[in-house]
Amino acid sequence: MKELEVTVFVYNEDPFEAHISAEGVESGVNQSNVHKIYLGYEKPQKGVVVKFKLPNGEKKYIRGE
Repeated sequence: MKELEVTVFVYNEDPFEAHISAEGVESGVNQSNVHKIYLGYEKPQKGVVVKFKLPNGEKKYIRGE
């Protein structure tokens, strides 16, 4: 199964502000769970990889299981 990579642009970490791509919204990533996924409290759906682009240019990947 091919994984779907969705992008979330993080504008600010405290308070948490982010923009979720259209693909992310379609795959179940939304404003209520994106911060939990970022912190590691939740995982995205199976087959989804969430790529967080941070303000400092770093990237953080969270893979659904």
